[in-house]
Amino acid sequence: MKNFEPLVTKHKFQTPLKVCASFCISLFMLACSGVDVKYPEKTTNNLVPNNVSSTITVARSAYKFEDKDIQVPSNFDTQGLNSCNFSIDNESSTCPLKKKNVRIYFGDNRIVTTNEQERNAMEQLTNDRLGLMLENQLAGVNRFRIVTRDTITETEQTQQFMEQDAMELAQVIANKKVLRPDYLIKLDTIKTAERFYAEYNGVAQYNVEMTTSVIDPFTKEKLAYPNIGKIRVKGTDVRDKEFFVYTEVNNRYYTGFNYNDLENISAVFSGMASKSFDILLSRLLTEMPSSAQVLAFRNDQATLDRGRNAGILNKETMILFRYEMGFVEPIAVAEVKPSKNSSIAHIIRWKNSDEADKLKKASANTIFRVPNEQKIFAVSVGLPEDFVTTRL
Repeated sequence: MKNFEPLVTKHKFQTPLKVCASFCISLFMLACSGVDVKYPEKTTNNLVPNNVSSTITVARSAYKFEDKDIQVPSNFDTQGLNSCNFSIDNESSTCPLKKKNVRIYFGDNRIVTTNEQERNAMEQLTNDRLGLMLENQLAGVNRFRIVTRDTITETEQTQQFMEQDAMELAQVIANKKVLRPDYLIKLDTIKTAERFYAEYNGVAQYNVEMTTSVIDPFTKEKLAYPNIGKIRVKGTDVRDKEFFVYTEVNNRYYTGFNYNDLENISAVFSGMASKSFDILLSRLLTEMPSSAQVLAFRNDQATLDRGRNAGILNKETMILFRYEMGFVEPIAVAEVKPSKNSSIAHIIRWKNSDEADKLKKASANTIFRVPNEQKIFAVSVGLPEDFVTTRL
């Protein structure tokens, strides 16, 4: 069976009525033939990112842990917890929970496309817009202090000088200091748009690739930690594959995904950028886990001395472990609910060990306070699923 294109292009001077009739007949024949929609997969541009998409790294639920899984994760740091004072402006430099001041930069923002409307849509995602989107994502987890590049603060200060007493406001400003970044997070971006036509239909293929680096702003050193890596997101990661299918007549758009609609394309690329930042956030929380000290046990509960002030998230999966002279002994896995300055850990599974058995017995129907000479800590294992479903 021939496709519909020859039916509308064979006779150059067909009347519009005949063209329409021929096209409708071809669509009817195509529907009756049961031909599946074809999705071209191969690309011809070597600048298009790898086809393998990055995924959000979500921590395993505490309810899915088996005994062998109760192990302390990588990147934990408990040395110096006793020196933490939780003063946001005067935290001890030896405290591992001291929030790092971070400024975000976007460097290269390359666009690869031959379509003017697609280029215009991708150009709307400027470095400034991408930076503000990422700032909002990172600020919401309370493990970093974001030095914003948003100029709204200048506008607000001007407005306050118009509304408030100038002398009092000058005193307030004198007592405030602009945050000095500890790290710079730099992202280079490639955005690509290609379209491929098969026998009966076309498919728009969109990609975003971000390469990240963490830089010491004073030594100019690119740091190995935290290691965020490269992030790749495709259009089909934020929309169904069928969404990008379109049909052309005489090499012009006819129906389906409108690759000439600026707002349509812009919405897709905004979704892809947001997805990229979700992935970046999940990697950061794996690289930089939250920690707390365990104060006491009672039955299958434990109290922690830190909460949202240390970046502990709701329903966070945490490993409880004993730490002594550099040696680590896992005790249990728990699901944690934080308040402002403390948390309650509901122990889901105790480790099958003598140390865990002793604690379990000592805390049965009574409060067992951890002695000062012992140190028991809790450390998170990554981005909790609850945060993904309720915040992302």
